[in-house]
Amino acid sequence: MVSEGLQPVRGLDYYETLGLTRHTNDLEIRRAFRRLALKYHPDINKEEAAKEEFPRICEAYDVLSDPKRKGFFDLYGEAGLKDGVQDGQGGLKGGIYRFDPDVSPSQVFARFFGTANPYEALDAISAQFEAMTSQDPPAKGKNKVYTVELTLEEIYHGCLKKVAHKRKVLQDNGDYFEEPRTLTIDVKPGLPSGTRFVFEGEGNKTPKKEPGPVVFVLKPLPHKRFVRRGADLVHRVTLPLYQALVGAAVEVQTLDSRVLSVPIADVVTPGYSQVVPGEGMPKPAGGGKGNLILEVDLLFPASLTETQKMLIKSAFFLPPNPSKEQAKALREYEGAFRDPLKGWSTALPKEEAEGAARAK
Repeated sequence: MVSEGLQPVRGLDYYETLGLTRHTNDLEIRRAFRRLALKYHPDINKEEAAKEEFPRICEAYDVLSDPKRKGFFDLYGEAGLKDGVQDGQGGLKGGIYRFDPDVSPSQVFARFFGTANPYEALDAISAQFEAMTSQDPPAKGKNKVYTVELTLEEIYHGCLKKVAHKRKVLQDNGDYFEEPRTLTIDVKPGLPSGTRFVFEGEGNKTPKKEPGPVVFVLKPLPHKRFVRRGADLVHRVTLPLYQALVGAAVEVQTLDSRVLSVPIADVVTPGYSQVVPGEGMPKPAGGGKGNLILEVDLLFPASLTETQKMLIKSAFFLPPNPSKEQAKALREYEGAFRDPLKGWSTALPKEEAEGAARAK
């Protein structure tokens, strides 16, 4: 289990982390990760340095094992991969890679070894070695791999998922038939995408071979409100420009059917995001939940009248200490704006209009 509370590391050379050169190939990357991940896994290596080294090793493999990430890193380095680079047209390319040192290392390890338990991984490697060196290795059928698609709500709460598959059973006379099988997957709350559920002995049956395993791989279905990033949930919000300047309360329905009212009091600029701690996905190893991240898009008006432009200018250039005449004109303007019958504050959303009336 990886220790929580680690901070993301910057300035990594992923090749150096794995002890490789830039001319390395995929097989060498896999070999280096297998050796280092088992050597520095905190459940095996109790030295304090292992807690910091293991996430770096997993991040390095996560980038170098993916051709797109590896290519981007080779061209632009870690900063370009994580922060993006100018595309020459006023925008950014890249900047899409995130690695959570509390959650991602366990996910990378589990995807590679088929288990999050390093001792199980060592046992599997030992079994493979024994099978290769044995005179008469036991015959076993091939893995059958399926995808099990789950909603984000199912992953959030955890569930028992019934899945069905058919296996072929070969008889001694050469005939075979299909045998329907129903299995139950125990989905713990917050399991990462790519988690493998292995059912030994559920594969095809033949007289001379033991049935191999059936493997179901977790795949989350797209969600209409959230995107998952490790243990965090990302929710996109669109705010009209006036709310981005004066503040707003954003309502978000959570995966457990609560409604959060999240106040945004800051002046919102492009790229703004706000974190709501503890409202993300459960962490499979315990230790609470990830965060809810609100990513805000700005909605600009298509056009403004000359009067609207004048009023915006007047707001920005309002003197901090208006004269008596200016203060009187301002009070008259406020009264007209907030008048419950004739004022144009009635065009605001209901809760904002009620607030304007109470302020009057």
